[in-house]
Amino acid sequence: MAFTFKSQNRLQITAALFFFCVVAASFATSTANAGSLATTDFALNDGFGPDAGRWHGSVIVTAALFGNTVTAEVDWAAFYRDGAGIGKFQQYLNSQAIAQADPSAPFEVLYAYQIVSVTAATPGVGLLTVGLDAGDGRGGVSAPSFVPTGAATEVAPTGGGDNTTSMGWIFGNDIDVGDTSPILVFTSPFAPELDFLQVRSGLASPSPSPLVASPSDRLVRFDIPEPSSLLLGLLGCMGLFGSRRKAAR
Repeated sequence: MAFTFKSQNRLQITAALFFFCVVAASFATSTANAGSLATTDFALNDGFGPDAGRWHGSVIVTAALFGNTVTAEVDWAAFYRDGAGIGKFQQYLNSQAIAQADPSAPFEVLYAYQIVSVTAATPGVGLLTVGLDAGDGRGGVSAPSFVPTGAATEVAPTGGGDNTTSMGWIFGNDIDVGDTSPILVFTSPFAPELDFLQVRSGLASPSPSPLVASPSDRLVRFDIPEPSSLLLGLLGCMGLFGSRRKAAR
């Protein structure tokens, strides 16, 4: 069959529809289920995270020593920001109606931790640390950086920093029962692995320490789109192609 102007026109329309589908599928991933830090679908998914490849979760910290006690829940997540558009952490903040800016730079992973519940704390939570190795890459944001959420129960850190083997946040005003923390953050160009979290109330701190996301020694290779949104976008495109083929007959 000869290649006609009509068939060329169909080819151009098909190509345009394909481009639209790619854009639509990409947009669909930005409307993924938000959830808390522990459950958000905006968290990085490089196939290695503890929740079906995604890097988010929650840990319970409990300890008692010489009358000092701590029982607290810490939510955590890692968010990637690529070189195009807004980062996943900014999308998470927007989804939670938190009017703050993503402090990460393009091609950085933002590591986020939040004390969301304290049910025992004598004399009170004064320190949170996340372990990392001396050789792990640092980004442009370091402890004691934090992002306020605006919650009335929030107690902000007053100090801390990078002491080579951990990132730490010091609470000069202790976090007591019923209090929460802002989102404690730092960044790295390196993809996550699991490392130790410490929450200290006086002399009380957990042993063994629970594990949360912290930088590894490997760069981020990719971020897998949120599957259900991507599937919906592609199914919609299949419908467009089907309609176009019927109309061309």
